[in-house]
Amino acid sequence: MAAGIREVNSLLAAAKLNKEQRAFCKLPDNRNIRLLAPAGSGKTFSLLWRCRVISDLYDAEAESAKKPWNRKPTPHFLLVAFTRAARHELEKRITEEEQFHHLNATVRTLNSWGWEQNKTPGRALLVSRKDRQNVVLHDLRTICRKYAAIMSAVDAPRNRTGNASTLMDVMDGYKSLGFTHLMQTAQYKAHIKALTDLGLLPVLRSYQEQLLKMIPAGDRTNGGREETLAEFFRFWKEAVVQIRDNNRYTLEDQKYWARIYLEEQIAARKYPNGVARFSHILVDEFQDINPLDMALIKAICVYHGHGKFAPLTIIGDDDQAIFGWRGTSPHYILEPDKYFSVPFTTCVFETNYRSPKEIVALSNKLLSYNKHREKKQIVSVAKGRAAICLVNEKASISSIDATLKLVHKLMAKGNCRQIALIGRRQVSLFPYQVMLSAEGTPYHVAADLDIFEGEATQSLQDILRIVYRARGNDCDDSVEAVLTIADRIDRYKIQKSERDAIAAYLERASADTFEEALKALEDYPKPIKNMEPRMVCDVIRELVHAKTVKDFMISAIDNLRGLDQDYTKADTDVHYKLPQFFRLAELAEKYGSDFRSFCNDIEKARKAGERSRKRDSDDSQEGYNETQSIPVRLMTATRSKGMEFDAVIILDADDNEWPNRLNGDIEEERRLFHVAMSRAKKYLYFIVDSRHLESRFLLEAGVM
Repeated sequence: MAAGIREVNSLLAAAKLNKEQRAFCKLPDNRNIRLLAPAGSGKTFSLLWRCRVISDLYDAEAESAKKPWNRKPTPHFLLVAFTRAARHELEKRITEEEQFHHLNATVRTLNSWGWEQNKTPGRALLVSRKDRQNVVLHDLRTICRKYAAIMSAVDAPRNRTGNASTLMDVMDGYKSLGFTHLMQTAQYKAHIKALTDLGLLPVLRSYQEQLLKMIPAGDRTNGGREETLAEFFRFWKEAVVQIRDNNRYTLEDQKYWARIYLEEQIAARKYPNGVARFSHILVDEFQDINPLDMALIKAICVYHGHGKFAPLTIIGDDDQAIFGWRGTSPHYILEPDKYFSVPFTTCVFETNYRSPKEIVALSNKLLSYNKHREKKQIVSVAKGRAAICLVNEKASISSIDATLKLVHKLMAKGNCRQIALIGRRQVSLFPYQVMLSAEGTPYHVAADLDIFEGEATQSLQDILRIVYRARGNDCDDSVEAVLTIADRIDRYKIQKSERDAIAAYLERASADTFEEALKALEDYPKPIKNMEPRMVCDVIRELVHAKTVKDFMISAIDNLRGLDQDYTKADTDVHYKLPQFFRLAELAEKYGSDFRSFCNDIEKARKAGERSRKRDSDDSQEGYNETQSIPVRLMTATRSKGMEFDAVIILDADDNEWPNRLNGDIEEERRLFHVAMSRAKKYLYFIVDSRHLESRFLLEAGVM
């Protein structure tokens, strides 16, 4: 055994692990470990070497064993990654790096591991909104009828599908917060108290408010809030089981039913053996787990520990806990002993290999303003100096131009292969989708951050094409063109019967051109959506006769009520949650009266988004590699987590965006800004529109 330890020491030295990393790797294999590993500290390399050390020491012990039949089982590691990209990265390193080839390791996300436990033939995963809506409107209809308050939401005359989507979202939210269908009233109340202690009560209240908004006050159970919420929980317990019995599963169900299954197996003392049993569990990005994740991880450890607790290593950084809005809590990584009821040994990595000392110094200073954290003093050993610059422009369009020039300057450098444009919200990103697409610069944007996929932007595109062609007297179907615009003047589209009647009227008027169709519509004898026909025509003419593209956009924002904020559509198109066309209006100033180029560039952005979605849908290593080869990435700060780039450009670094006023947790907002900054390896830029105050975080970090 001593020989094995000497060999391990030699291996770790040859691998150039630092003192902190070597100490972590050599901890006894039966320890539960909390590894606090900040950005760029080499945690992935270290956790793979820990697996290698455990495996090598086992081999050394097995060779020297006098009684081979008493050997411990060969180490089998379950490595839990937070994202699909992180999973691919781990698998790639195990496959391609010779020192890890022989590891007996399974790499999964919690979702993928949980899904594998479900052996039911014909199971269906509910991914699309339509499928989720149909579950409520059809599969759960019988159960809904038993609960009047729920039925009133499902049968809402104007928003059945929207309410169905919201109901499914709330149901999944309850799963993510750790509720189960097995809970009785006392357990339910106790769990709410536990969520309160975790600081997650606001998240629960948010789900509950979404539910209550769908139910008219007169339809609530006994007219009361708490009574209605209690009725919902009874409905929820039945509905969860019914969906499963119909062999349908949501993404949260992948973890939820794995948790239930393991807890049932543990209660029955049925445990895995042989190759199905994991000896060590290692969970990355542990600061981002929610109560359901926590319960599942705990169940995995007890299940594979045969009723005891299989050695668990949790890896993460409380300074990167940024998903509180979706039910995660930093309390788990700050107090693992309390929540797992077993002792943990803590290791801290304080060496940063990614970012030069200038960037690390900014992060250290910024994070010092947070009080609820494990104090660390990170030291950079990265070579070279970082270029850090604050770019202050007088207007939004100037900021966009300056950013694009910066992107091209960076792309021309031989040492800058990947550039990330990081915004606090999606609204900061899509002007760059248009401009990068217009000039043919390849970029990647995640599917759910792509506004050009949404119905609102597609409607705007349709109207833009009509306006462009009408200005040139080139409309193929003038009647349809006029009605397409008229459809968007009110919040709700014209009903089919009314639309058919108007179309027939205009056809009888022999309206061949767009202007003839408008003149005929002025004389239509009935109101259109409770508006005088002449008023409808005035709005359409204002759009068509706008002098510039910017004038058109301003008119569209002012007059097209069908593109206004509408929470009933927000589940399928983020635009309706937070209308974003004002950024297109700012961008439109560049185009003057060139409607054709504006139309073409938006179409290019839409097609670029399609290419990004195609790459995202490719779950193979090749698909992952293709995405990584794209030079420019557009993302929000939350999406940047776990990634690194040669250059990072933080967009809209002003007090209007950072911090987000909708988030009451200033420490989480500060951590989010730190995450965005710490993605940078060589270059870090902050873009500020001087019409706003600079972000307070720039002052706290010492950037200015």
